[in-house]
Amino acid sequence: MLVQEFKDAVEKLTGTPVKDVQPTDEECLRAILTDDQRPMDCSQFNELLLLVNKDRIGRPFFDHFFGKSCKVGNIPESIERFQKAALLRYGNFIYAFRTLARRKSFEDFHRELQVKKPTDFAARARRLTGVQPIDREDTPLVGYLSPSEIIKDVELCRFFLNVLNARDYGDRWEEFQEDVKQQSAADEQQSLDSIVDNFRAHGDGGPKAFKSFLEASLKGLEENDARLSRVRATARMNQDVYLTWDHMDVYFATSMRKAWEYQDLFDFISRLMGSQEIAALDLRYFDPTQCYMKNRVDKGLVESLMLKRAECTVYSVQDTDTLGKDSELAATLAQGKTVIAYVPKIEPVQRAAILVKADPLTIFERLKFVLYADERLSRELSDEDYEFLKIFQGLDDYVQSCIWLSLPEIGRITKFREACRVEIERLCRIIADSERRIYDKRARTLIETHPLAIQINLQTGVANGVLVVRTIPECAKLLAAVLNGSMEFRLEEKPDMWYLREQISGCVYRVVTKNRKLTNCFWNFYLRDEIN
Repeated sequence: MLVQEFKDAVEKLTGTPVKDVQPTDEECLRAILTDDQRPMDCSQFNELLLLVNKDRIGRPFFDHFFGKSCKVGNIPESIERFQKAALLRYGNFIYAFRTLARRKSFEDFHRELQVKKPTDFAARARRLTGVQPIDREDTPLVGYLSPSEIIKDVELCRFFLNVLNARDYGDRWEEFQEDVKQQSAADEQQSLDSIVDNFRAHGDGGPKAFKSFLEASLKGLEENDARLSRVRATARMNQDVYLTWDHMDVYFATSMRKAWEYQDLFDFISRLMGSQEIAALDLRYFDPTQCYMKNRVDKGLVESLMLKRAECTVYSVQDTDTLGKDSELAATLAQGKTVIAYVPKIEPVQRAAILVKADPLTIFERLKFVLYADERLSRELSDEDYEFLKIFQGLDDYVQSCIWLSLPEIGRITKFREACRVEIERLCRIIADSERRIYDKRARTLIETHPLAIQINLQTGVANGVLVVRTIPECAKLLAAVLNGSMEFRLEEKPDMWYLREQISGCVYRVVTKNRKLTNCFWNFYLRDEIN
């Protein structure tokens, strides 16, 4: 090893430049460092440090990072081990060296470094209570916005029947609609008029026929309402179970508005937690598709508690970013915990085959999303693209003509699908290609440019990065490594920054800036009592 290589290595170790080394000391260094195979113990390494005017280190420091079999040629890789530990624990090389090098006892050293023993999941006591599974198709019913159509449709149907049962209207629509107007609130008028208009558009028959239709519809609507009540009762019990668990390993951060978003998340969590690496751990995890809290404030408090207790957060990147989901990501990083962001890798042919099987309402909603989110699609479509506009208009007409939004009209859905089969298949291919571009862009944004991708641990000042994965096997492997304490990292030095990259995701997990002004000001405020 050359003398300059050693001085560079020591600068990386201490975080400060090597200065004013005397020529006689350089001669000593040159003689000692010539042989890379020369054994090096703690006292000898301290002599080298004093030759370049640096503070000595304690034996716990040397044994942990350099090891008892250290040789001159191993010094750079031993210092790299220290740098990785310093990035993980402190986000600051100077403070890390000064703090750890002064520890005299091994117990004190390891306590300061916070070397965490992996959780022995096999030895952990089994849960006394477990959640009652809610089926995939029922998961949208635990939401706050999506089930509102069920409740609203039942109320409107009963309201119409009450009006119709009060008197015989014969064929007099005008009298009936006037009574409806008089007996309803102003904010209900649009929904009530829409139901009547859609019924009349399908084949009139007068208020008497409308009453028969309502009586036939009420049974199905009430069955949906009863199903909603059962699912929510189960979800409330599950919520209480989550609150009582003594351990919480994983929090799933997500935003869900549409039915398919609940079902997609259900599929993702089921596949992830059922994977070989994860299933064997018997984890406790907070699944938002399996719980419900009626009061939104209580819901926020529950989720905040779960974020506080969970060892890490899995952030499911879906159609849109929301305040709630982004807040959960930021809150996890602010605690110094790990966030794994799962961005699905779309394979267009497979995705189009899945979309084709969905009902036209879902396809229509997906279309609206990609038109909003995919700039390239918006630019490529023109007024002359008649075929596309024809499909769009057909779906729009279908949505507008539905009488009950919560009660699928299976016959009409089937007829629409059969009549527009070719157009729907083409539309699904367009949507799938667009989704691939959207999610690829979201992954690049989180990895490269998103302002939330690097957040500060508010207590320590350590900068934490989001780990982005694109497949469920990758996510399972990384989640297991996080919980088992077996994550591996690669250290990178750039002109303006030190980066610590996690190996599975390839993402930046820790950073240290080389901006001396920023470093001095930043750590003076975060560590004003610790750094001299």
